Amino acid sequence: MDSKKLFSPEKGICYLHFAILLFILIPNLSVAQMDSLPGHNDKAVLLHSKIMGEDRTLWIHLPDDYHTTSNTYPVLYLLDGEGHFSYASEMVRFLSGYDRNRIPAMIVVGIVNVDRGRDFTPIHPQKNGMTDSSAVVPSAGAGRFLRYIEQEVLPYVDAHYRVQPYRVLAGHSLGGLFAFYAKEAKPDLFPATILISPAINGVNDRMLAEFGPFLKQTRAANQKLFIGIGHEGTDKVDSITAQLKQIAPKWMGWDYRKYDEENHFSVPYKTLFDGLKFIYKDWFIDFYGNEGRSYQDIDAHFKQLSAEFGYPIHPGEVFLNSCGYNQLRANHLQNAIGIFAENVRQHPDSFNAYDSLGEAYMKSGNTALAILNYKKSLELNPHNDSGREMLKKLEANEK
Repeated sequence: MDSKKLFSPEKGICYLHFAILLFILIPNLSVAQMDSLPGHNDKAVLLHSKIMGEDRTLWIHLPDDYHTTSNTYPVLYLLDGEGHFSYASEMVRFLSGYDRNRIPAMIVVGIVNVDRGRDFTPIHPQKNGMTDSSAVVPSAGAGRFLRYIEQEVLPYVDAHYRVQPYRVLAGHSLGGLFAFYAKEAKPDLFPATILISPAINGVNDRMLAEFGPFLKQTRAANQKLFIGIGHEGTDKVDSITAQLKQIAPKWMGWDYRKYDEENHFSVPYKTLFDGLKFIYKDWFIDFYGNEGRSYQDIDAHFKQLSAEFGYPIHPGEVFLNSCGYNQLRANHLQNAIGIFAENVRQHPDSFNAYDSLGEAYMKSGNTALAILNYKKSLELNPHNDSGREMLKKLEANEK
C-alpha cells in the first residue's frame, strides 16, 4: 500500500505556554517532569542541578513515531532553548518527513536560560593582577555551565530517552560563543556544532588563537562545524574560517554562510536550517526520481551513513515503502519486488509491507505470490479493505 494512502499529513504544532503547566515530582531523581502536552510529543523537565546550585529546565521534543516504534535518535541541543525550541522542533519535523528525507528524525532538547550572560561567558582566572586568558575557571561562567551539560544534562537525556551517540549543539550570539568554547574544550561531547553569529569579543580572542592548534590535533570521530552570520561585523568569524581554509583536517567537515539579507537577530532560522542540511548533506535519497535503484543501492547508502556518523543506521519501513513505489511506478519491477521483500523481512509484523509486496507481484504477473502476500497482510490487519478487494479480484481471476 502506498505510504501516501496510509499516512495522513502531519498536523501543525501549537505550543502552549509552559508556565501554566503542572510540574510533577519524580521521587529519588531530584527531577520534576511535565506530562506530555496534548497533541504533540513535547514536554518540559525541571532538574535540580547540584553543579549550578539551582533548578534548571529542559524543553524536550520527541519525534512523531517515538511512542509507536523502538527507534533510536540523534539529539539536537539548543542553547537559549526558550527562544529557539518552537521553530527548531518544527524544522526538524519538516526536514525529516518521509517525503523530504533531508535529515533523520531527531530528539530536540532546549536548554532554558536562567542567566545567559553568567553561563555562556568564559571566566578567566587572575594571575598577578592580570587576566590569564589561557585558562577558564571551571567553577564559574562557561566552565561551570559546560560541566552542568556534560555531567547532568547529557546523562539525564541519555538515561531517559532512546538516543544514538550523535549530538548536535546549536548556539546563537553568546550561545555561539559558548558553543565555540565547548567545541575546543570538549569536542567529543558534540560531534556537530552550529555557530550562529557567535558573540566573540576581545577578552575571548585567545580561543581564536587556540583554534589552529586544536585543528592540528588528531580526532577519532568525524567532526562537523557550520557557521552562519547576518549582516554584521565578521572579523571574528573571518578568523575562524581563515584557519579552517588553511588547515582544516579530514576529520573536520565545515561550511560557512553569510546572510546579508538578515541581521543578528533574524539569522538563526536560516542558519539552523542550512546547518542541519549541511551536517546531513549525504543523507538524502531522491526516491521520487526515475533512476533504477535496487535494495543493494539503498543498503550501500546507509552503510556509508553508518560509517560517517559512527553508529548503525538503517532505512525505515516508510522510507523503504516509498522507494519501492518509486521503482514500481517507473516499471522497474524487479527493483520494486526486491525492496518490498526486504521491507517484509525487516518488518514482518507490518501489514502494509506485505500489501505493497503483493501489489508488486501482481503487477509483475505473479498472481500466486500476490495472493500469498495479500493474505498475510489481511492476517495482520483484517481491516485492510483495499487489500481484501484486491485479493477477491486475484482469486476470481484464478478460477
